[in-house]
Amino acid sequence: MGEILSYRRFLKTYKTRGHRINHLESYKHFFPIKTSPLLAGIVADLIGDGHLQEDPKWRIDFTSKSINELKNFEKRINILFNIKGRIRINKSNIYGKTYNLAINCSPITRILYLCGVPPGQKVLTYFDIPSWIKNEKECFREFCRRLFTCEASIMSEKNRKIPQIRFEMWKSKNLINNSKKFMNNIKKLLKIYFNINSSVIIQKKENIRKDAIITKPIRLYIFGESVIRFYNKIGFDNEKQKTLKALIST
Repeated sequence: MGEILSYRRFLKTYKTRGHRINHLESYKHFFPIKTSPLLAGIVADLIGDGHLQEDPKWRIDFTSKSINELKNFEKRINILFNIKGRIRINKSNIYGKTYNLAINCSPITRILYLCGVPPGQKVLTYFDIPSWIKNEKECFREFCRRLFTCEASIMSEKNRKIPQIRFEMWKSKNLINNSKKFMNNIKKLLKIYFNINSSVIIQKKENIRKDAIITKPIRLYIFGESVIRFYNKIGFDNEKQKTLKALIST
């Protein structure tokens, strides 16, 4: 395991370092932060269904229709950082009933930010796969497992013997090249590490948000025999895996 973040570097991210050192001493035992598949999966969760809020109040949110998904995320982050959150109904979602897990811990949130989790609205933020995840096969495997579990769909059609897997991401129009880079890095590493073929396509449709920002979707498709390789070598971390197994077994 390689080192991602030292305690000294962590302290340097605080502008008013002096009076905070005593408070941060209780987090010192987590350092150095090292690479691990578990941490890679948490980064993927927060890129997918999660949200990292930065200054003035650092906090973590993870949203899902499934309370089990929230408990799964909470269990994994608790293993790493010995912290739990609070689950509540997300009343702001007009599209259906969802739940939110909130973790109000500024130091842990800051650690995850420094490990590569993008802050704020991801549709408006430039980000890529952290290099420590790209460089380690098992970290990338877990990153993909969690990211696809959060965001991917299984596309089954009568004229296709094997279903497709589709992962879609929306991005502001001026950052669409960043989204393309992110997707192409996933495509490249799927091929290098697992011999999984995929394609990346920028969709023509657009959406104008209430703030007048134009967003576009970009999709990554896994197709053919590569879907079977995805099932065997990466897989989903929820009921999608059973669905995929049933479809490729028929």
